[in-house]
Amino acid sequence: MKKEIVIVTFSLSNNGSERVLSELSSEWARNGHEVTIVQLMEKAFGSDSYQVDKKVNILTLKNSANSKIGKYFSYLLQLKKILNKHSTAAVLSFSFTTQFLLALLRPFISNRIIFSERNDPKRCPYTPFTRFLRTMSFYVADVSVFQTEDAKAMFPKKIQQKGLVIVNPINPNLPLPFEGNRTKKIVTASRLRPQKNLPMLIKAFAKLHRDYPGYYLEIYGIGDEQENLENLISELGLSEVVILKGFATNVHQCIRDASLYVCSSDYEGISNSMLEALGLGIPTITTDCPIGGARQVITHKENGWLVPVGDVEALYVAMKSILDNPILASKLSKQATRVREAYPIHKIANQWIELMK
Repeated sequence: MKKEIVIVTFSLSNNGSERVLSELSSEWARNGHEVTIVQLMEKAFGSDSYQVDKKVNILTLKNSANSKIGKYFSYLLQLKKILNKHSTAAVLSFSFTTQFLLALLRPFISNRIIFSERNDPKRCPYTPFTRFLRTMSFYVADVSVFQTEDAKAMFPKKIQQKGLVIVNPINPNLPLPFEGNRTKKIVTASRLRPQKNLPMLIKAFAKLHRDYPGYYLEIYGIGDEQENLENLISELGLSEVVILKGFATNVHQCIRDASLYVCSSDYEGISNSMLEALGLGIPTITTDCPIGGARQVITHKENGWLVPVGDVEALYVAMKSILDNPILASKLSKQATRVREAYPIHKIANQWIELMK
């Protein structure tokens, strides 16, 4: 049975949750569902928007108010009009701002509302008050979706009772795993934010570079930590071997022949870039961070390597252990690619469709 789906999002710009929304909406549209994306802004976060299937209808709300209160009141009026026009649609939201707006509109709309938490609920949103408002918003949702059981358990029992876990899908356009001799590079891809704890990776690489001077580190992504990272790289004398590559539209092709992929985050939902590195067969090391997304996907030393959050020495040991042992690296690579079979886009998209009664 074909569904009508309205996705309400802050924007479709480069961020993890928007990435998943773009992939799911395209898959739903290709399967004949009627999909509309309503975005508050055309672009945000300083980067281009993710592309969606041409069958997806995209609406951008107007913002002509001078004050912040006026702006959000205008958003509410526009959203109410759109959702009353699509009164039978299931409405999906992944971000606090749009979830709060939809919660305020709950008495005035008849849609089935589905909210999803995409990060560590104890840290996002960033203040206790906004986290309180987030939790209150979840009470009005018909269904709540979490990425891990750990995240679900952080919410009140009443929200847990109408909640379930759905893992992120593997990018359907992911290239085939690389075969051959891997290049002497270690890679990561993430926004340059404090959450990602890239200094941990750079410091661990500084130790590794003494043992493996022929290797270099490539960091793909943009963000407000760039200057701090540049200063740290310079202080450690690594300017020739640690490279901030910026945002790359072809990042999968850039990294697929790497010797290691590393995720050093202090907390994550389920990292899309980690999943893609596994799917590409890159030997992958990640912090075993809240909310348990890494350990949900990775079995330690079987299809990847888990290290404690913030532990520079443990990360160094993990990188050295894999580079020292080509047989282990090959095993991790082969086992990692099984995530393609576990989390294909059609399987994950269908799990969402089952919620849209």
